[in-house]
Amino acid sequence: MAANSDSPNFQTSLFNKFKNHRKDSQTFILLGVFVVLFVFFGLINHNFIAAPSIISMAFQLPEIGILSLAMLLPTIVGGIDLSVNSVANLAAVVSGIFLVKILPVNLLNPALSVVLAIGLALLIGVICGMLNGFLVAYVGVPPILATLATYTTFLGIATGITGGASVTGFPDQMGSIGSGTIFGIPITFVIFALLAILIYFILFRTTFGFKIRMLGSNPTAAKFSGLKNNLILMKLYIIGGVLSSIAGVVAMSYTMSANYEYGTTTYVLLAILITVLSNITPGFGNVFNIFVSVLILQIISTGSHMALMGVQGSSFFKDFLWGILMILIFILNYFMHRKEIQN
Repeated sequence: MAANSDSPNFQTSLFNKFKNHRKDSQTFILLGVFVVLFVFFGLINHNFIAAPSIISMAFQLPEIGILSLAMLLPTIVGGIDLSVNSVANLAAVVSGIFLVKILPVNLLNPALSVVLAIGLALLIGVICGMLNGFLVAYVGVPPILATLATYTTFLGIATGITGGASVTGFPDQMGSIGSGTIFGIPITFVIFALLAILIYFILFRTTFGFKIRMLGSNPTAAKFSGLKNNLILMKLYIIGGVLSSIAGVVAMSYTMSANYEYGTTTYVLLAILITVLSNITPGFGNVFNIFVSVLILQIISTGSHMALMGVQGSSFFKDFLWGILMILIFILNYFMHRKEIQN
């Protein structure tokens, strides 16, 4: 088996399969769901398709979107990262404390202080990613157990240094990221879109991306082809840590606060849900599907809230819709794949 995996014909066919990557059926399913939901909620409440509502959604979705990109990376090599949200919160908390209590704000330009704080947040993301990568790639801990351990570790550190309190009092320049716009488009949405393009470019337009997908598709073939699997995994988790820290900065700027438990009850589950809806599997993934899935979940959240405003228990209806959507897409995938096999 190892010899066959290492053969030139195998590597050539695998490369061509990756090179000829094209939109799968999941993309068209997601686009169809997006259009149906947008029209449906627009007919129920005309304010849903109004500019203020659309802009509000664009402000809300980037943080979970960026966390989903961070979850995409380990998933595409057959792993998972349960620590993405705690990395985001730890990065936000540490940089927030640094910005408020350590930096000589009166001596430094506020904008420069914000830049330094963001740099510290990214450094925290790198360190957290290195720890995850070390445990998974070099110690050999299963990703779900390694990142569950670091999830609680990062959460505990964030809780300890804040004493359970939120960090506030940031300069106005920090809020300009979360509330600012470029040609009417929220800056944070632009950041999410650019990061999605960057991840697509890395995965499908670079040698490193080919190595990632080869590792996810067949780790044994990757190893016998001379790839350094451990180093690739380490780099993946570092990139994921940086993406998580960016999500933390986005959330901190949008809320003008940093909290150790921000999003802990839902964000990791949502990131996993988005990767499942996007049909991300070892060796294969479509970044555009991630982007559309994030839009779909935000449409459900905002649309159900507007449609059921004032109804008791309405806040839980979106969870019901998310579950139903996931089941329906599973069923659609089953019949479409069955039809492809028969053909």
